[in-house]
Amino acid sequence: MAAKTVRQLREDVTTRIATLAGWKESRVAPDNFGRDADLSSGTWFVVHVAETQDLRAYRGKPAEGTLVESTLIVRYSWRLAPKDMAGTYDAALDGEQAVINKLMVYDATWPLSYKVQFVRVTRETNDVGEWVVGAVEFRVVHTLPLQ
Repeated sequence: MAAKTVRQLREDVTTRIATLAGWKESRVAPDNFGRDADLSSGTWFVVHVAETQDLRAYRGKPAEGTLVESTLIVRYSWRLAPKDMAGTYDAALDGEQAVINKLMVYDATWPLSYKVQFVRVTRETNDVGEWVVGAVEFRVVHTLPLQ
């Protein structure tokens, strides 16, 4: 199993989500995403590795790394069209499903060292009804390098 840093995990997931049509990575810090009303049209996202914890009860060997579980959250914002709010809300739900599909399907471009489990999706529409802001949460078991 190839060891990957938390940064590499975030970059791998970001690269994968960016292949979805119309999805653009936001430059906002992951914890602040969705609080800024300065988003332009389209679909924006950030990848937030919220927590990483050791799964072993002992110290790992430097050559092998240590087995960890990371909580990974893909936060997104989806612009609602004023003349078709129901339709664009449904499109946002389809977008969530596309994110789930991207991270749950294994192919030659996805490191086999990532064991991904879908956890939940949360979403809300902002107060003025212009945006759906959501979070798709995953657990990822991977090996963290120790050298």
